[in-house]
Amino acid sequence: MSDQEDTAILDLTDEQWRVLDPLIGELPKRADGRGRPWRSSHEVLNGILWILRTGAQ
Repeated sequence: MSDQEDTAILDLTDEQWRVLDPLIGELPKRADGRGRPWRSSHEVLNGILWILRTGAQ
């Protein structure tokens, strides 16, 4: 099993997202379009959970 497959197994399910989505929502985007491209709340939370699971720094 590849690292990418391992990560996909540990991501939140659609059912879990349906519960969390109203609590998280989307962050407002800058009107001038400057800065780094935005990531979705889903990508950000999955990244945070990955760090907590793996202990990565």
